[in-house]
Amino acid sequence: MGNITDSEISRRQEHAIELRGTGYNCAQCVLMTLSDKLGIDEATAAKLTAAFGSGFGASGEICGALSSLGVAVGLAQDDSAPTAKIQAMKTTKQMVDSFRDGNQGRVRCCELKGKKDARSCPDLIRQAVEIYLKNDSI
Repeated sequence: MGNITDSEISRRQEHAIELRGTGYNCAQCVLMTLSDKLGIDEATAAKLTAAFGSGFGASGEICGALSSLGVAVGLAQDDSAPTAKIQAMKTTKQMVDSFRDGNQGRVRCCELKGKKDARSCPDLIRQAVEIYLKNDSI
């Protein structure tokens, strides 16, 4: 993605937080904010990630803001051939590692939202949007 400005990142992050305030889950907010870059509309983005809230299906597992990045990477692919998955997985792994590094090794919603060093959903949403937009592999 490369040439994205800090003001563009900030604008998109704030849009995502506004969406959160209207009731969308973390995954929906991230994907909806990136939807124009992915060739889909916000309504489709919201549908794709509707079940990702509260740690993928309310299970407390992988953070919705993070899991939406995997969907975004897949949608950003130019190629739908089975071999394209290798690059998609590599790019997504880079994003997971970056997210993990910024959260004391945590990626599970229940751990991120736990009592010790808890992270807010808006902070995690902002972080995920920035990770995606700053990734040069997309």
